[in-house]
Amino acid sequence: MRVKLGLSGLLLSGLLCLSSPGRAQEQRDPAAAEELFRQGRQASEKRDFLTACAKFRESNRLDPAVGTVFNIADCEEKLGRLATSWTLFQEVAQRLPSDDDRRAIAMRRARALEARVPMLTVHLLSAGRSDVLVRRDGVALGVASLDTSLPVDPGEHVVVVEAPGTEPKQFRASVGEGERAQLEVSLGAALPAGQPPHPLAAGGADGSAPNHTAAYVLGGVGVAGLVTGVVAGLLVLDNKGKVNDNCQGHLCNQAGLDAAQAGKTLGIVTTAGFVVGALGLGTATYLFVSTPAPSENTRSGAYWVGIRAKW
Repeated sequence: MRVKLGLSGLLLSGLLCLSSPGRAQEQRDPAAAEELFRQGRQASEKRDFLTACAKFRESNRLDPAVGTVFNIADCEEKLGRLATSWTLFQEVAQRLPSDDDRRAIAMRRARALEARVPMLTVHLLSAGRSDVLVRRDGVALGVASLDTSLPVDPGEHVVVVEAPGTEPKQFRASVGEGERAQLEVSLGAALPAGQPPHPLAAGGADGSAPNHTAAYVLGGVGVAGLVTGVVAGLLVLDNKGKVNDNCQGHLCNQAGLDAAQAGKTLGIVTTAGFVVGALGLGTATYLFVSTPAPSENTRSGAYWVGIRAKW
């Protein structure tokens, strides 16, 4: 009985470890990163910048490299995400040594983008309280960020204002390339006592919440569930063999009885693991598919650094 409980605890511990986002972030795969980088370059040559950006980002996740960040910045510019590209080019310039030729190129690209990057100021009309939460595209804006001109990508941006006892209120602002805009926001209507606020999407520029983080987590849970189901299933088969060896008809010795009971418990774990795996992976797939992709923008010329050059 102690062995059976210990085994179940071990399976559950493995499930928690496999589904931990922190552990997933520690994984590195330089070989896969190099191949993804190569595929990203191929996609960029074909002007399929959405695919190229996705390949470069995954390559950088598996094995961070300053050359990959440079390619992501170039790709983001072609997609029209000017503020994102501008920020990444500056990051490349800061990370590279002064004698690296790419540093001057990154600085030049960042300076060329600076005048094109839209700036948006969010002004909160006097609320007379300190518990107001303002989020722009799902990112909380602190007091220092309000009434400050901040760089954003061209397009529509969603600002949501929330506070205890009030209905969340949503505001939208569309800004074009090089535009300087201000958006005034305010608290929503007061709620009757005891009434919960109405759910309100407050994620990206299209009003949807960012789904990729949840998808990674649920995908990890799904994979862990499948692994748990497979391991538990193999143990069920092992216990079935023990039952066959220690039982004659309906008569079993103690070893046979223990194996039969352990098989029943592991059978439940197997079923639960496969159910969790299917639900986790299914939901993760839905979240990835439902996240809207920005439109392609091909206004800038092509340039990339062919060597990933880890730094």
